[in-house]
Amino acid sequence: MPNAHDTVKAYFDALVAKDAEILTAMMLPTAHYVKIGTDADEVIEGSKEIAAYYRNHVASTEDFSITSITLDVQERLDVGWFYTRQVWKLKWQGTPEEFIMRMTGVLEMVDGSWKFAQIHASIGVPIS
Repeated sequence: MPNAHDTVKAYFDALVAKDAEILTAMMLPTAHYVKIGTDADEVIEGSKEIAAYYRNHVASTEDFSITSITLDVQERLDVGWFYTRQVWKLKWQGTPEEFIMRMTGVLEMVDGSWKFAQIHASIGVPIS
């Protein structure tokens, strides 16, 4: 059975690989799903827009790499959570960017698989 840590790592691998189908399949298809991104209007509440969100995300991203600074994943029974800080390098809609990404999230075990119920992302300050 997969653990929450492997699922979180697989999420970031799928982002870099631009695999919208895998990303969508990793999300919990429920009304209490929430994804909060770094843009002012980047909020998904419920599962209706998950597939469109990830299709747009991978279509808008090029030359994507993620370097982990820290990753902490915990799980207890059927609930997991994570915190990570990473360096993201990419072209977003054609513009090169590099920044510190901070993310937290909650996962739920459903039918033997971990699914993301909530993800929150913010851009951090550079490491000095």
